[in-house]
Amino acid sequence: MNITIKEIVEFSKQHKLTHVPSALSMSTYIDTLFTNRLIVPFKDRFVLGKPFGSQAYYIIWKNNGYMDGVDISKLSIGVKHDEISFVDYGEETMGNALGVAIGIAIANPKQTVWVNITDATLQMGSTLEAIQYAGHNKLNNIILTIDNNNCQVTGNTSDVLSVKPAINFISDNMWDTIQCNGHDQHAIKDLFTVSRPNFPRAYIFDTIKGYGVSYMEEDPIEWHYKIIEDV
Repeated sequence: MNITIKEIVEFSKQHKLTHVPSALSMSTYIDTLFTNRLIVPFKDRFVLGKPFGSQAYYIIWKNNGYMDGVDISKLSIGVKHDEISFVDYGEETMGNALGVAIGIAIANPKQTVWVNITDATLQMGSTLEAIQYAGHNKLNNIILTIDNNNCQVTGNTSDVLSVKPAINFISDNMWDTIQCNGHDQHAIKDLFTVSRPNFPRAYIFDTIKGYGVSYMEEDPIEWHYKIIEDV
């Protein structure tokens, strides 16, 4: 168990937080993007379509010096943009984040706009419409990251409503689309050595819900809203 995973688990247990598997599934790639300054707060724009599992963001941001003077134990269980100065938008319902990011990207063409969502967000029609719009208009300052963990609260995403056609839909709509192991830090860093294309870019990170904690990996649906007790 690496230090970030251990911190997330211990912090979640101490403060009786839910959404622990969601935090763990994205922890590697979020850690890689911020620790290696691929996302630079206050320089880049940052939009969250996956605000829950917020303990992962808070711990990673704190470890990188972005939360000095902030008591992260008092922050919301879902990241809110009115609490974190470098988060431009954090939604509480699914499907709006990419559309909001498009507005930010159009208004700020010289800034990179990062959007983090989960795979189930691709089940939303508003997200698919936003994918079409960004691709058609070649908004190359948008970078979309997707936590492709194949699990939502009611079951496996592939069983509830498969998003595989939606992933194909992204590349079909003129996005530069790259799929990668979301738990391989070296592979993730290597993706960003190439120059940015003249199209929006999407990174589909294949991840494991509850990554690094065996009992959560075995039954992530049970643990979706569950609080960690002594196990």
